[in-house]
Amino acid sequence: MTLKETYINTLIDNMSMEDLQQYVANSMADFLYNCSESEVLNEFLINLEHNTDEQFYNKFVKTVVSKWEAV
Repeated sequence: MTLKETYINTLIDNMSMEDLQQYVANSMADFLYNCSESEVLNEFLINLEHNTDEQFYNKFVKTVVSKWEAV
């Protein structure tokens, strides 16, 4: 295991679930901040290809549709 991998694993092992969720949310927000809407949808589709969880798809679509209906 490399030094970087060891450091990452140590950080993760010492985080609470709440801290880990916040860290991931912040990292995703940083990543998506400069993306266009089409790039965000592309990321969603890539995730969908690798994630067979139907709830993930349904929750995203329901949220997007409800926001568009509110406009």
